[in-house]
Amino acid sequence: MNDVGDLLAGRYRLQRCIGCGAMGVVWQAIDERLGRQVAIKQLLVSPDDDATSAERAWFRAAREGQITARLRHPNAVVVYDVDVHGDLPILVMEYVRARSVASILAENGPQDPTEAGGIGARVADALAAAHTIGIVHRDVKPANILVGDDGVVKLVDFGVSHLSGDRPTPSTELIGTPAYLAPEVAGGREPAPASDVFSLGATLYSAVEGVSPFGARTDNPITMVRRAAVGHVPPPRYAGVLTAALMRMLRAAPDERPSAAETADLLRAATAGHPARDPSDVVARIPHQRKQEPTTPLSATTPIRR
Repeated sequence: MNDVGDLLAGRYRLQRCIGCGAMGVVWQAIDERLGRQVAIKQLLVSPDDDATSAERAWFRAAREGQITARLRHPNAVVVYDVDVHGDLPILVMEYVRARSVASILAENGPQDPTEAGGIGARVADALAAAHTIGIVHRDVKPANILVGDDGVVKLVDFGVSHLSGDRPTPSTELIGTPAYLAPEVAGGREPAPASDVFSLGATLYSAVEGVSPFGARTDNPITMVRRAAVGHVPPPRYAGVLTAALMRMLRAAPDERPSAAETADLLRAATAGHPARDPSDVVARIPHQRKQEPTTPLSATTPIRR
């Protein structure tokens, strides 16, 4: 395990750890050759793992580099390069001074619907660009959406994305996060653009409700997958102007959901005070609507309380 001050790949000086997980760690670093700030994703393999695990790490790194090289969008983090340190791959990425939506929710609680809708529209823009060139993200969730100090929104972590022409994922391998899975994915089907739209809807639902459509973070993941496979989403109580858009994004049938581009339009219309009307979205019967609070432009430090 590396530490602050270490030099990776002969040029990237580690400054601080900005995130870690089961598959790796992300560092803020300085590229000493170019003199710019970067983020370094270091994919980790346990000493007890076999050669196949190392191959998978290389495959994930190469896949993410290949996919993000094809996608150039202001709301998607740029991967500059795939390099190597200690026989393991590292991804060199654009550094964004930001926090994830997951960390903002953990600190500040549920978001105001207008704020959440603004974030969602920009993520939908990035997804629309990705879908146009054959990329399915497959793991849209609060932890993979960054909100910068200046309000910029970035979708990150294309490491499990699907690229047109890839071989289908084996049926025994579940791709995505249980709390945000589309019903068809939970049921074993290959993720598609409509699955990303559902996952974004589940993310926004979680942002305004404080819990995902399929349960709390402490719930058993297997239970969540079963709930997701059923496809029943309880109507949100606190979504306000986002309610109609969310219920369309969260429809069980993939072909009944809007495209990512349509989703961006729906969310912008809703946050501008012109929510979509749909007779099948039972908005009037949803109880306990939360009083809307005055809003300000969202930043990573904006506290939002009920």
